[in-house]
Amino acid sequence: MDIIGSIKADLSKGKPLNIVFIGDSITSAEWVHPNFREIIEYVLKEELTSMLGSEKWKIPSWGIRCYNCGFDGSTTKDILDNLSDRILSLKPNIAIYLANTNDIHINKDLSEYKKDVKAIIDALSKKCYLIMLANSIPGNNARYNNSYEPYAKSIKSLKLNSKTIFIDIYSSYKDYDLYRFFTFKSGGNQVLGIAPGEIDFVHPNQLGNAYIAKLILEKGFGIKFDPERFITGTSKGEMYPGY
Repeated sequence: MDIIGSIKADLSKGKPLNIVFIGDSITSAEWVHPNFREIIEYVLKEELTSMLGSEKWKIPSWGIRCYNCGFDGSTTKDILDNLSDRILSLKPNIAIYLANTNDIHINKDLSEYKKDVKAIIDALSKKCYLIMLANSIPGNNARYNNSYEPYAKSIKSLKLNSKTIFIDIYSSYKDYDLYRFFTFKSGGNQVLGIAPGEIDFVHPNQLGNAYIAKLILEKGFGIKFDPERFITGTSKGEMYPGY
């Protein structure tokens, strides 16, 4: 499927593109800029502007709207409960869902976890023409990863419809140097056992977010993206960093 080509065709016909980013605090990422949501929006608009011609920059700039539907601390059940009023009401065309990790803290049964994720995908499929489902990223902590890994792997066995692309972010992200991604000093997180001032081993910095964007852009949209080049550009104050 030529996703970018389809987006271009729709935008050229005046059809808006509403993208919802769904998940927990990894998705909301409201304390880090640029976060992966912002990077994906930027790259999509840059790519479409290039395809349509710079004189038609308003078509992607005005036509693509991205919505933060990441709810800090949420579980899959929380997403289900908010799906109708808080997410589907935005009339999404594309949904990007990083599956929730907080279910590990309530010891949710894996079969129930998969059932909830499947219910979310099925509901999104009734409104969206494309869904990208990803398991979440590993943290830089063995204990945390040992708890989350069974959930991350369980999603891989879901039977998904033709509208849904699965992205195994958990497996791909582990190949990188995670020490570079997790550098934020936490204000304290009792659930994760992180004391104030200790490194937050779950929520990634700007570079870590750029690598999440890379995996979604390349595996979901088919767009090549260099996180190192992009973050270097933003660090230098470039208004339109290359990638």
